[in-house]
Amino acid sequence: MLYVVTGLPYAGKTTLICKLVKRFDFASISVDQFIEEENLEVKNMDQKDWGRVYMRAYDGLRNLLISNKTVLFDGGSLKRSERDTLKKIAGEVGCEWKMIWVNTPRKTIMERWNNNQTTRERDQLGKDVLERAVKMFEEPTPGENYVVFNSDVNFEVWAKENIS
Repeated sequence: MLYVVTGLPYAGKTTLICKLVKRFDFASISVDQFIEEENLEVKNMDQKDWGRVYMRAYDGLRNLLISNKTVLFDGGSLKRSERDTLKKIAGEVGCEWKMIWVNTPRKTIMERWNNNQTTRERDQLGKDVLERAVKMFEEPTPGENYVVFNSDVNFEVWAKENIS
């Protein structure tokens, strides 16, 4: 099973994934992991860097799915075309997929971004990169087989109702 986790930066995707991994012992693939391994900085990455990082993530995902693991994909997946690529990979290995949309209000995202300016709990995106992500994001459509998560709900109840 593949769970594609989508949402804006600072929405809480990685936090949710960590909870799901802990609760269900799922595997996860994070694009950020490959960015860090290559010592890249998002603000300096060009299209070639992004392509290489995503290909590594897709290869890792494919290998985990082939080995019959349930996998959470943490890569933003802002555009429908990116999500379609992930669904295609799942289909190629005969795996089911479901999308989780971490739907966090933009006001909360900006508060988290501002807070991170001082705490540096995670890598800091430039405001221009964040604004580009907001403009680029395509909300999931009914045909994309998604469930919505937001941090206002009880995680255990939500997980019981939405995760198989």
